Amino acid sequence: MKTLYKNLTVYSENDEIKADVLVDGDTIAEVAENIDCDADLVYDCSGLSAFPALCDIHVHFRDPGFTYKEDVVSGCHAAAAGGFTAVACMPNTKPVCDSVEIADYIMKKAEPTGVKVYPVCAVTKGMSGAEAADYDEYVKSGIKMISDDGRPVENAEMMRSALEKTNENGLLVASHCEDLAIISGGIMNKGKISEKLGVKGMDRASEDSITAREIALADSCGARIHICHVSTKGSIGIIRDAKKRGVRVTCETAPHYFMYTDDKLLARDADFRMNPPLREKADVEAVLEGVFDGTVDCIVTDHAPHSPEEKADFLKAPNGVVGLETSFAASYTTLCRKAGLPVTKLVTLMSAAPRRLIGVPEAKIEKGAKAEFMIADLNREWTVEPEKFASKSRNSVFKGEKLIGKVLLTVSNGKVIYEYPSAMKRSDNMSFDRLIDKIIETQNPTVVGLDPKLDYIPEYIKEKCIAKHGEGFKAAAAALYKFNKGIIDAVCDVVPAVKPQAAYYEMYGYYGVKALYKTIRYAQSKGMYVILDGKRNDIGATMEAYSAAYLGTTDVFGKKEQPFGADSLTVNGYLGTDGIAPALKTGGSIFVLVKTSNKSSGELQDRRLCDGKTIYETMGDMCEKWGADSIGKYGYSAVGAVVGATYPAMLTEMREKLPHTFFLVPGYGAQGGGAEGVAGGFDKNGLGAIVNSSRAVMCAYKKEGCDEHDYAAAARREVLRMKEDITSHIPQMKAPENN
Repeated sequence: MKTLYKNLTVYSENDEIKADVLVDGDTIAEVAENIDCDADLVYDCSGLSAFPALCDIHVHFRDPGFTYKEDVVSGCHAAAAGGFTAVACMPNTKPVCDSVEIADYIMKKAEPTGVKVYPVCAVTKGMSGAEAADYDEYVKSGIKMISDDGRPVENAEMMRSALEKTNENGLLVASHCEDLAIISGGIMNKGKISEKLGVKGMDRASEDSITAREIALADSCGARIHICHVSTKGSIGIIRDAKKRGVRVTCETAPHYFMYTDDKLLARDADFRMNPPLREKADVEAVLEGVFDGTVDCIVTDHAPHSPEEKADFLKAPNGVVGLETSFAASYTTLCRKAGLPVTKLVTLMSAAPRRLIGVPEAKIEKGAKAEFMIADLNREWTVEPEKFASKSRNSVFKGEKLIGKVLLTVSNGKVIYEYPSAMKRSDNMSFDRLIDKIIETQNPTVVGLDPKLDYIPEYIKEKCIAKHGEGFKAAAAALYKFNKGIIDAVCDVVPAVKPQAAYYEMYGYYGVKALYKTIRYAQSKGMYVILDGKRNDIGATMEAYSAAYLGTTDVFGKKEQPFGADSLTVNGYLGTDGIAPALKTGGSIFVLVKTSNKSSGELQDRRLCDGKTIYETMGDMCEKWGADSIGKYGYSAVGAVVGATYPAMLTEMREKLPHTFFLVPGYGAQGGGAEGVAGGFDKNGLGAIVNSSRAVMCAYKKEGCDEHDYAAAARREVLRMKEDITSHIPQMKAPENN
C-alpha cells in the first residue's frame, strides 16, 4: 500500500524542509516537493509538520501486577497518541521485571500495537538491593537498560559492580537518585510550601547526594551512568561539571520539572505529587538552562499511572503522573514557543537522543528509512482533558491546561497506529479499503455492534454512574460510555471495527448523543474503523446536512469542524440518487439497506417489479451503479450493502450479482444467522463482507454466567469464538493476486 502525505514541513535534527512524504509498505519511498504518483491513500497535510517518531526511555506500564492502573496495550495506545513509537518501561511491576521471561511477556504483548517496548530490567533481583540480577541473560535477550527505578540501589558497592560490568555487556544503568534516609516520610519538596501545608518535605539534598555518588562510581570504573528525572539546581550543576571532566554521564528530565513549581500543591491536589517532587523557581530555571546548554540529554515523561481512587487522598496518595499524551505539546509550548528553543533541538531531545542512549535504530524521515514518524499541528491550541486519554489513568499535571502543538497522526513501520479523529484531510475514494486493510491485518471479518441497553450493562457500572450523576439521562449515558470503553479496550486488537447504533444513544437525549460521539472517538483512537448505524436519508439538501454531521465537516464561522467523524454510515436508499450523492461527496463510505435481516423485510423488499426483479435486487443494482466511480484496490466501491445473514440464499445470490459491493451482514447469532450461511457473502479471497454481532458480544458475560466485572473479557472470548466460527467456513483473507 502506498500512502502520500502532502504539503508537510519535515523536521530533522539539523534541518526543516517543505516536502511531501511517500510511504510504500513499511518504507519511506520518497521525500520531495510535489510528489505526483498513484497513491492508495493521500493525506493533505497543509499547515502541518512531520517529526521522526518520538521515543521515551522512562515509562511505567504497571504490567504485570497493576493492570487496573495501566497495562502494556493501553500504555502503548497512550504512547501512540502522544507521537511515540518506542518506549522503555521500568521494572517496578509485580513481579519485578528481573527475568527475561517477564521481559518477553511485555514485548510480545506490545507487538500488535505498533509501539516498540523495550523493557528495563532490574539491577538487583526483586529490586531488593541484595543480589545482582543475571546481566548476561539480559544481554542475550536484547535488553538495553537496567535500573531499580522507583528506588535507588542503596548499596554503593552493588551499584559500582553493576556499572563496572557494563563496560563489557554494554547495558545502560539508569539511576533513580534519591537518598531514602533523607526523604523518609516526605510527600513533596521541602520548602516554604511544605511548611505552609504542614506536611513533611523531601529535601533536594536527597537527589543531589545520590547523583554525586553515582557519578563518582561511574568515574571510578570509566562506565556510563544515566541519571533519571533530574529536578534540582544542584543535580544539574553536578552533572554539568562531570560532563566537563569527561565523565560518561547522561541525564533526562520531564516537562513538569521545567514548567511547574511546588506552588501547584497549595490546592492539596495529589495529581501534582510525583517523585522527585516539583521543586522551587530556582530549580525550574536551572533545569530549563540545562535543557538549553546540553546538560540534559533527553526529555522523558516518567509516565506513572494511578487510579482516581488512589489519588483521592492528598496525604496517602502514591507519587506519579501520566505524561505520554501531553509531553510533546508541553515541551513544544514551553521550550520552543515561549523560550525560543529551535524545533530541530526538540527532535534531538525527544526522538534521536533517547534512541541513541539505549542503542536502538533512530527514526528518520528520509528515503529508504523505515516509516516511523508523527504529524503534528504546531499552531493548534488545545485544552488537556484527561478523560479523553487513551491511558487508563487520568493523573495529569496538565489537566485543564491550554497547550500548543497537537499530535494528529502517528506512523509505525508504515502503518497509521494513531489518528486524531477528524484532524486530517484524507483523500481516499477507495471505498472500504481501510476497513479491508484492518480485516486482513486482524484476519477477522467481524464487527462488534455497540447497541447497549441499560439491561446489558453490569450493575456495578450503573451503580457507580448513579452515585456520581444521579438517576437520570446523564448517569445512563455515562454507563453506556464506560461499558463501551471496556469492550473496545478488550477487543480492539482482534476486531477491525465497531458499529454503534445511534438510536440506543439518542434515546437518552443530549447526554446519550454525547456518549455516542465519545464512543466513536474512543474507538478510532484505538485504531478501529467505525460504522455508524444511523439509517439516515432524506431529500438532497437535508441529506447534505446528515452527511456533514456523520461523515463530513460542518462550516462553523469559517472553520471546518467534524461533528461525529464516523468512517461509514448506514443509509436508506429509497429516496434514490438524491439521498445518496451527498454522502459520497464527503469522501466517506456508506452501507445501503438492500435485504435486511428482520422477519418482515420481505413485505416490501421481496416484491417484484414489472421487469421481474425484486425490489432488493433493484436496490443492489443501484448500489453497483452508485459506487462505480469509487472502486478501490480490493475491487469494492464506497457504496456497500446491508444484506442479512438470516437469508443465506439471497446473500449468496447478491454476492454473485454485486461484485463491487461490500456487504455489512447483520443477523448472525442472536437473530439466527449461522457461519455456514454467511459464507456465501464472501469472495474467493475471503473478503467482500463483514459480519455483525451485537447482543451476543455485549451480553457474553451473562451467557457464560461469569462475574459481571469480567464482562469485557467475556466479550473478547465471544469475539474470538465468532471469528473462529466464521473463518472456518471462508477462504483465508488476503489481497487479490493482482493487487
